[in-house]
This record gives sequence, C-alpha cells and structure tokens, in this order.
Amino acid sequence: MKHEIKKLEKSAVEIVMTLSKEEFAPLKKEILANAQKTVEIPGFRKGHAPIDQIEAKYAEGIKEELTDKVLKKYFGEVVTAENLKPVSPMYNVSVKMDEETFEVTCSVDVFPEVTLGEYKGIEIEKAVFEMTEDKLNEEIERMLTAKAQLKDAEDGYQAQMGDTVDLAFEGFVDGVAFEGGKADSHLLKLGSNMFIPGFEDQLVGYTKGQEGEVNVTFPAEYHAANLAGKPAVFKVKINAVKLLNKPELNEEFAKANGFESVEDLKVKKSEEVAKRGEENAKNENRGKMLRKVTEASTVEVPQSLVIREVEAKLADLEQQLMMQGMDLNGYLKMTGMTMDTIYNQLAPMSENKVKMDLILDKISQVENLEVSEDEVKEKTEEVAKMYGMTPETLKEELDKTKRYESFINSLKTDLLMSKAIELIETNAK
Repeated sequence: MKHEIKKLEKSAVEIVMTLSKEEFAPLKKEILANAQKTVEIPGFRKGHAPIDQIEAKYAEGIKEELTDKVLKKYFGEVVTAENLKPVSPMYNVSVKMDEETFEVTCSVDVFPEVTLGEYKGIEIEKAVFEMTEDKLNEEIERMLTAKAQLKDAEDGYQAQMGDTVDLAFEGFVDGVAFEGGKADSHLLKLGSNMFIPGFEDQLVGYTKGQEGEVNVTFPAEYHAANLAGKPAVFKVKINAVKLLNKPELNEEFAKANGFESVEDLKVKKSEEVAKRGEENAKNENRGKMLRKVTEASTVEVPQSLVIREVEAKLADLEQQLMMQGMDLNGYLKMTGMTMDTIYNQLAPMSENKVKMDLILDKISQVENLEVSEDEVKEKTEEVAKMYGMTPETLKEELDKTKRYESFINSLKTDLLMSKAIELIETNAK
C-alpha cells in the first residue's frame, strides 16, 4: 500500500492510500464470499448466485464495505508511519476504483504544531481592587433587590421600563395566528429584551386591564423560517402591572438573613466584596497575560476542536436554561435567535479557548510540568465534596457510565493547565 500526505488549513491533513490489485483483491473476494451466503438473486438458490452477478447488483454496497475494510486495515499504519495525532474522525472520504487499483482519500484533523512566543517576563498594566463605601452600598442594594418581591401596582399605574407585566397575547402574521405566539399569562420584565425587538417598548404606559396592539417585525434570522423578516401584530392585554417591593435595611432584615446586626452585615459584606474584587482583579490580570502569550504564539486550531468546544458551551447553556425551567428551543423563540446565530457567537471565543489550551499544554511540555498522584487525589476529593459525595461514591457513579478514567484525565489536564498559568504569573513583571 502506498500513501501520500497533504497538509491542509487549520491543522488538517489529506491522506491518499493506493492499493494494488494484489492488495485489495483478497479483501474484495472475502466480501463477495460473505455476500454470496446471504444475498438472493432471482433464478438462483440462496448461496448459489454467481459472484459476477452479486458484484454487479450490489456494486455500491460492496464498494462501501471494501472502503471500510481498507480504512480499518491501513489508516492506523499511515498514522504511525507519519507520526500523526488525529483529533477528529475521518471525513471527506472518497474512492476511486478500477480493475488494477483501489484509491481511497480522506481527511482528518491532527494535533497541531505549536510555536511558543515569549511567555516569561510578561509585562502588563495590573488591575488593583480598592474597597470603597460606594462598592459596599452597591452590594447591599443588590442584596435588597434580590430579596424584593413582586407586588401588584395600584389600578391606573402606568407600566415603566424595569416593571414587570403579567401579559396575555396572541400574534398574527398576515391576519393569521401563528403557532407558539399565544399565552394567557406571561410575566415579562420590560427592558429585559426577552421578546422581539420593539415589543417591550410599546408596552410602556399600559395600565392593568388595558388592551391594545403591538406591531413588530421578526428578525431576518429568526429561527422559524416562516416568520423570519415578517411584520407581525400582537393583540395584548395587561393582566397586571407588578412592582418590586424592596425590603428596608434594618436589624430585622439583617437577622432574618443570618447576620447578628446591620453592622455585622456591613462588615461581612465588605469582606465578601473585597475578596471578590481582589479575585476579579487577579483574573483580569491573568487574562491580560494569557492574551499576550496567545498573541506571541503561533498555532493552527483544528476546526473539530472548535466544534467540540462550542458543543460543550451549548451543553452548559442548556443546563443553565433547564435550571430556569426553560429549554433551548424556548430560548431561541424568545430571543429570535437561530442555532447558526448562537454558533457564530460561540465559535470565536471557543477558538480562543482551544488555542490557549494548546499553548498551555505546550508550555507544560517545554517546562516538564507534572501532576502528582497526591494532587489528583486532593482534587478528586474536592470535586466529590462539591457533589456531596466521597471519592469512593464518586468513582462508583462514574464507573456506571465508564467515565471515571476520562474524569481523572480531565482533572490531570486541568491541573497541568493551572501549573502552566501559575508559571506565567510567577515570571511576569
């Protein structure tokens, strides 16, 4: 078997494998012999149909099976011979076949070459957190708002941006009601931009019981193709206008929320804000350093790794939506977005994330960074505790789905990445 390798963009390679008749004929013969036992050709008893007629009738199927056998037999040999590190399944598989040769071409993404730039002695303008009275007051205000409850406004009150309305609506396009465009009671915070652009603005000034019409145009990239770019009329009725009723900061409120007094609340909240602010400043400085390291390094990011990262981010989004009692389809309807829109938003940040991971991995290799078994054990205990488990029960749960090994490998990777980041931070100016 002869093979050729051609480098493509984004760390992909094209592999061409060419087999002589002597090499592919035995594989083809085996396929035809197996087919002869099972296929039926009119005029012949099962198992006695002529090979040439079987080959003629099932040519495409035999070709596909032969391609599969060739790839399974020789792809690994090519990978070893060329020292490739595939990070994706094979794709763009094509075949050329005649009496004398069998040529199969496929592409695969491979682990990329990483050329490191300067990652020691990085200089940045460091962010520094400074605790102030205003920051404490903002934190307390957020706490009071979080504890606020919606309360019906008095009759005649006109809804304003920031208020919440209990809304009944039905949408029409060209005078015809459309699926998913009706609700008898839906809580909508004006200004949240959860509905089609322009919808919420038109509800400002409405009062309880008031009916009216809202005119909007669906976004051109709306997920439902039958509505995309079309003008729509929503008949609306305000069931109620609701206002946030914020509690007062007093001794009763402080004790009800686990503090000894208002003074104790302020002290502990001040400590909390300072700790969070210092952590945010640290993360901001870390981000600046990592961006400099990324800009100084060169790496072609495989598209398959970007897609994998996007899928991981989408899974996180679905999990967050589920916790809010929503699903992805509902989110798309409410925001007027499509899967393509979300992908286009997530792809750039996903590519940056993958690129940084590849660079940190290279740094860990160059610097001979290692993760000890004790460090893995400690991290495993930390994760188990977070889920209210012991390391043993965590292992049992992961073993049920055969994910424990990948879990441990993921921990080791995360720990190595952290060590590479610490090295960059330690050596920064």
